[in-house]
Amino acid sequence: MSPAISQIDLKLDEWGSRLFNVSTETLPRPRRSTRSPLGSAKPMSSGGRLSTSQARATYVRQKLQAMVRRSPQVVVKLVRAPKGMKGISNNLTYISRDGLLEIEDQDGQVIQGKEAVADLKDEWRDGGTPILADSMMRDAFHLVLSMPTRTDPMSVQRAARDFAKREFSGFQYAMVLHTFETDPDPTPSPHPHVHLTVKAAGLDGVRLNPRKADLQRWREGFAEALREHGIEATTTSRIHRTTQERWTVRHLHEPSKQGETLERLKRTTRRQGRVQEVMRNYEQVMRTLARSDRGEDRQLAADLVRYLSERSREVSKTRTPERDRS
Repeated sequence: MSPAISQIDLKLDEWGSRLFNVSTETLPRPRRSTRSPLGSAKPMSSGGRLSTSQARATYVRQKLQAMVRRSPQVVVKLVRAPKGMKGISNNLTYISRDGLLEIEDQDGQVIQGKEAVADLKDEWRDGGTPILADSMMRDAFHLVLSMPTRTDPMSVQRAARDFAKREFSGFQYAMVLHTFETDPDPTPSPHPHVHLTVKAAGLDGVRLNPRKADLQRWREGFAEALREHGIEATTTSRIHRTTQERWTVRHLHEPSKQGETLERLKRTTRRQGRVQEVMRNYEQVMRTLARSDRGEDRQLAADLVRYLSERSREVSKTRTPERDRS
């Protein structure tokens, strides 16, 4: 690798990692060759996957390429946490549609039917850390992992299964696939999605206490699992999809200089705090790519300019108030 490319990677690492909050806490946990015993619920390291500037720069490029291709956005929502066994019982009844849909547990066992679901509830109540009928504690966490309409439901289910095995080893959990065709609800969602309910207390007594970084890691982990099953998917926060800035690429006329430079053309907008920071990071990333010796980097810079300009126009249309009709 030439020194120029090495410098580009260093800059992409510096600015791109800030842009996407790349850290060992927000990266998906690595694939493991063998499943550890259920009693082990200790956090795992990132396995050195992004331990070098070059690896992180490659990761940033992949995120940007997925963005300009408008890859489908992964949705991972943490919904209201069930409290006490009553809350968990209601939750398991709800996600299984009162036993009509199959539940898959952490061991890959399939549970279906009211009696089987009732047995599962007893198992959750008495297994590991017992759960009181009434409690003010969050005794489970309910996640919804969703993808856009027309995504292959079975791939979504397989990806959710892999994600859960990696992320929640050592915890009891129940997952159910909902599709438009199979969900008995009168108004089923057109988006294939998986309900994943995880018991808060692991079998070793360690409790889940998810924070913002954990939710981002879950999004990244689910997106990675989807890609492993042939489904294009990415995770971009809303702030990255609502830029109010216009960008353009202009070639330098001086023959002594090579590559491209970027100029920011500001629209009348008021941005504060995080939005301004994101815009500065984008600018530095695009300038870095435009100065690269690699044609694909310069093309990515141009694609980013086009993408952000289009996003700016789209957001501007949605936010422009309608004129009063006379």
